[in-house]
Amino acid sequence: MSTKIGVGIIGTGRRGYELAVCMAKLRSQIDLEVRALNNRTFVRTQETQQSLKALYGESGSVPSIKLHGCYADLIADPNVELIMILTPNYAHRDPTVKALQSGKKVYLDKPLAHNLDDSLAICREQKRTNNPIIMSFTRRYEKPWIQLQDLIRKGIIGTVRMILTRDIIPYHVYFHTWHRRMDWSGGPLAGKMSHIFDVCNWYTQDTPARISAFGGQSVFKPDPHAPECCSQCDRDCPYRVDKKAAKHRQDEMIDSGVSRFAEREIIKRHDNCVWLPGADIDDHGVINVEYTQGVKASLSWAVFGPDSEDQETFEIVGDKGRIRLIRHGGVIDIVTDYGKRHEVMDERKDDFSSSHFGADDAFVIELDQFCKGGTPRATSKEGLLAARMTEAALRSMRADGQLVRMEEIEDVRS
Repeated sequence: MSTKIGVGIIGTGRRGYELAVCMAKLRSQIDLEVRALNNRTFVRTQETQQSLKALYGESGSVPSIKLHGCYADLIADPNVELIMILTPNYAHRDPTVKALQSGKKVYLDKPLAHNLDDSLAICREQKRTNNPIIMSFTRRYEKPWIQLQDLIRKGIIGTVRMILTRDIIPYHVYFHTWHRRMDWSGGPLAGKMSHIFDVCNWYTQDTPARISAFGGQSVFKPDPHAPECCSQCDRDCPYRVDKKAAKHRQDEMIDSGVSRFAEREIIKRHDNCVWLPGADIDDHGVINVEYTQGVKASLSWAVFGPDSEDQETFEIVGDKGRIRLIRHGGVIDIVTDYGKRHEVMDERKDDFSSSHFGADDAFVIELDQFCKGGTPRATSKEGLLAARMTEAALRSMRADGQLVRMEEIEDVRS
């Protein structure tokens, strides 16, 4: 009898494909085995199946990978024991609820959902079924962030007083794809800054009490004369998406398969013009958080145009020193003993250049252990707290920076 754990993936876009590839490449270290796929566009399910068969074939026998036309059939598949939901943010709720009800193991990609209502619905169902959800807040699996947490716990900078984050996000593709609408993605606060909210919560081991925020759109303002998509445009534009360019971008979140460029629906297209009216997400913001034990966190973020590395700097300030992590460089800069000592640590490992700086491989190994009874680093509890912080920040931004108390944001009580 096979000891392999059958995996079914709902959503075979960029993120679903990444994790499927990790499982195939790590097959000698884990018992997870992809056995079923589902996607809203069936042809891309076929594309993923072909790629996975080739990857599995490089290191041994190829598992049978069934394609399902609807996610309910995948959830009911008797060969599937772990259900992974990697759909767009707005499509998290229904498949996750049904997966929880099946009693099978459940993975849900962050964020929990695109809005607080769906996040609460998922958590209520998780509580009712008592079926835990594992989530992949990737920084919890990146080695530099783990090392940074260890340094904080050792007290080398004393008592933590402040957290300062600078996030420059070179993802103009947020305006090309389904991310461009709040009711589809929840905006960069849900999709990107939920990671940072989670890290702040993780490092402080505390809960936020109050949040204020400012933000809006200053770069990608709609142009009423914009073409619908890049394939219909002859402008000289640095943000153009085409088949040739998509294959060479370092980190552009655009699926470059031929089928993607045949899409006609705005919600499915990945080459919508960045200036096309209808995009209502924010492209910059400043968020201030006060924790119950007094730590203050200041988060600045901006989506800007040029293709470059994702530039994220995270700094912890204590009463005896400070530590700064430059994420894309894997460098930790440390000042201790009230400024008398300065050290720089290079935390780049052999797998640093792989997906999410090596975090995805580490996560997949933990996912394997979760299916065998292990305790995950992040669950729906952490996901809901990040979702509540996102809601608080959005409310404050829409109210010109008005202070929002976390007690005003609905929670699922124990």
